[in-house]
Amino acid sequence: MKRIGIITTLLVALLLVAPAHAQSPACQGLEVHAAQLTFPTVAIQFSVCDAQGNRITTLDRSAVRIIEDGTPITSFTLESQTAHDGQPVQTVPLVNGGTFTLVTTGASIGIVFDASQLLNGTGAGAGDHLGAARAAIEAFLLEPGDPPPPRTRSPGNMERVALFIPADQPAQALQPDGLPGFTQDRYAVINTLRQNLPVRQGKTSLNAAIQAAIDATARDAQENGGKAVVLVVSDGGDALTGDSFNSLISQASQKQVKIVAFGIGTDKALQNNGFRLKQLAEATGGIYLERPDANSAGSAFQLVVQSQPAAIYTVRYDTRIIDDGKSHTVVLEVVTPSGTLSYPFPLTANVPSPNITLAPLGDVLLRQYFMFAIPIAVMLSLLLTLMSGVIFWVSSASSGITRGKTRH
Repeated sequence: MKRIGIITTLLVALLLVAPAHAQSPACQGLEVHAAQLTFPTVAIQFSVCDAQGNRITTLDRSAVRIIEDGTPITSFTLESQTAHDGQPVQTVPLVNGGTFTLVTTGASIGIVFDASQLLNGTGAGAGDHLGAARAAIEAFLLEPGDPPPPRTRSPGNMERVALFIPADQPAQALQPDGLPGFTQDRYAVINTLRQNLPVRQGKTSLNAAIQAAIDATARDAQENGGKAVVLVVSDGGDALTGDSFNSLISQASQKQVKIVAFGIGTDKALQNNGFRLKQLAEATGGIYLERPDANSAGSAFQLVVQSQPAAIYTVRYDTRIIDDGKSHTVVLEVVTPSGTLSYPFPLTANVPSPNITLAPLGDVLLRQYFMFAIPIAVMLSLLLTLMSGVIFWVSSASSGITRGKTRH
């Protein structure tokens, strides 16, 4: 009983100590969040992603290896818990007593708004198409309500949004002042659209703006472990050649960026150019809507914008290490599409009493045999010899008394 009591105090010492309340951030290779040994079972909890930063949420048992002191462990179990669109936030208990908040990661959304006076048109076809475009973008980003809450598929780690305005001059910045990069603050984006939007006066280069948005959005998505979506709001008017148009599709497909296109502008412009936006969107797995109302714009968000699931895995096995007072090494290996990742950490004994010497089981049995079995055998032999002598003496004495009585 003392021996088992000592073994249950063994702990797995991690090279990286997980905090009591961790949260799933951008994925960084193989991350061990907690590990514990409650004799004889070792439990290790970890998450993993590929070289592109994509979380691996369908890990197979065959992709996992456990190596103890250089020897593979063949008998182990693998369990997983996954945060997804249906359950985007989960609190997972860790085997070391802490908790881990498992959350999905929202997409990165680049919005290309062709904010030009030409969008409104002239003459009989003129209208406030800039205002309609603003309203469609707001409906894409915000739920109905007062105040309207942000529209999201990942409430624990919301989507990141950036705004790109096509330029009509070579030196113009694509992104508005005061709203650089990507932000989770939807209201900052909406305020820029309503109050600080730089409206271009001449012909804009829509193609260049979409190219820049695809690159920036894909990069932000990879850095943060999410998916990438580009929303293009325009009448489609631009000097697009067949080669440049095909180049956009190739670029978006290669970088795994879906394009949503809202065709907004004059009837003539949409008749001449709307089909280009439709082809661009559908070729990348997105959708095209012409002059969407608030409900249609919101539905487009729900259909195309997806969160990146997150998973935490738990592997369990029975250790073969015994309490010999020495340091041992456990290595967790995971095979990913990008290669094999490994995480080594020590397995050590925490002996509660310095007066207790721990030894391998074979040594214990051998020593106990010589220390106890042989002395006991000697003692039993002496005892039997003494008992034989006593019996002989008693027997002899009894015989002498009987003979004496017979002579009288």
